[in-house]
Amino acid sequence: MAGPTCGTPTAPIGGGCVPLNLLTSPGRPGAVDPAAISYLTFTGINNGFNEQRTSLLQAHGKVVDLPNHGDISLAIGGDYRHEHGGFQPDPLTSTGDTTGNAVQPTEGAYHAFEGFGELSIVPVSGLDSIKWAELDLAARAYSYNVFKDSSGATWKASALVRTAGNVAVRGTYGTAFRAPNIGELFSGQADSFPLLEDPCDEAPPSGGPPPDPKTAAQCAKEGVPAGFNPGTSQQRSKVGGNHDLKPETANILTAGIVLEPVKGLDFTVDYWNVHIDDAITSLPPQTILTQCYQGGIQSFCDQIKREPVGHTIDHIVDLIQNVGSVETTGLDFSAAYEYKVPGAGNFRHSVEGTYLFKYNVDTGTKDPGTGKESVLHGKNFYDLGVLPALKFNVFTTWNHPSGFGAGFNARYVGGFQECNNDNCNDPTNGRRDVESYVTGDLFLDYSIKTPGGTTRVALGVNNIIDATPPVIYNGAALNADESAYDFMGRYFYIRLGQLF
Repeated sequence: MAGPTCGTPTAPIGGGCVPLNLLTSPGRPGAVDPAAISYLTFTGINNGFNEQRTSLLQAHGKVVDLPNHGDISLAIGGDYRHEHGGFQPDPLTSTGDTTGNAVQPTEGAYHAFEGFGELSIVPVSGLDSIKWAELDLAARAYSYNVFKDSSGATWKASALVRTAGNVAVRGTYGTAFRAPNIGELFSGQADSFPLLEDPCDEAPPSGGPPPDPKTAAQCAKEGVPAGFNPGTSQQRSKVGGNHDLKPETANILTAGIVLEPVKGLDFTVDYWNVHIDDAITSLPPQTILTQCYQGGIQSFCDQIKREPVGHTIDHIVDLIQNVGSVETTGLDFSAAYEYKVPGAGNFRHSVEGTYLFKYNVDTGTKDPGTGKESVLHGKNFYDLGVLPALKFNVFTTWNHPSGFGAGFNARYVGGFQECNNDNCNDPTNGRRDVESYVTGDLFLDYSIKTPGGTTRVALGVNNIIDATPPVIYNGAALNADESAYDFMGRYFYIRLGQLF
């Protein structure tokens, strides 16, 4: 049998082509002719830029002194910003003529005018009962030239009171505004291939069950025939920017207390509630499939483009978009104790964490069955990412007057559930528990001061127990999630720093 050739006997390909037969080449390193690899590969060159031009004018200072050692201060100002950015992928990558994902170019610009003012009122300070009291009032007006609802104003009011009993109470309520950035507005579309089975597949590759009656009915409505079996475990999605984005706005409430019962020991607890309207985000592709085929929401079905003949999914439109709203509430807490041992140095022990009460995404659509807003609940589910109820860190550090020091950090990420079709919001879906995750880091360091500054040498080991991420079958990378867990395992490092 003749070996592989470039082209055909009647239409050979020249230009230094070296043939490669991937089907019969032995599966061992070095088995493929290096000349073939050289002919098949290329060096891609990408380039990009970010440019910002700003002009800022501001003034601040004390306006008047008040009785009881207080005062009123004012800050005002205005600025102009011009943002310009772009990214040009390699031409072969841009046209999709490589084995990598196709990426389109990006370029765009906008400018903004903003004016701001902040008033700080300290009615009392240094009294026997109240050590400090402060009220802050702030506002900012803005105008952008590029998107809808591009002009408006935000404001904030906050207060802080410290008492003689080493107790402080603080709170803030305000509104916020975030304009879409250059990438969110103007990024070119790129291909992505998430691990997803077609919900209409009647014999999924994973061996899972066929579509339930509700899903089957929606598949038929979308033109998918009975007996459909593409056997695919990956789907193509189109990701990128969106010229039609609006800015997101928010209402934010925080309230907290700080206690210091004895010197060096302090406790803090802060409640927060953030409600974002027109949140700028991209939904997980699985969420788009689920909301279409299980939720029956047509706007999500419109984002799924199928081949007209074979009915396989050609791509899922998953551009950055404005969703109805995101609301999240929780509690931040910390406790720390710092003390000195004569001859041994300074020690500090602390714990810092967050308890999540709620993380909900209102998709801005209505459930056709109930007429209610379609809301995705993220807490303790993997539908919207790693959102366990509890996460915290524990720290211990030691510093000796001689320059030696050491420290330890332990990190805990609570467990949660993942479900079939990445949809724990449907109680009929099968689900499994994802276990909690604990890891720790250890370091030793030494600092020495010289006429040239301070030199610091650190030696450490991260993930000292070599913890592996918990298995998340719906995870985007290696059956886990790189946003929350350490993929490197145990590793050692040495670091040299110089402060001049």
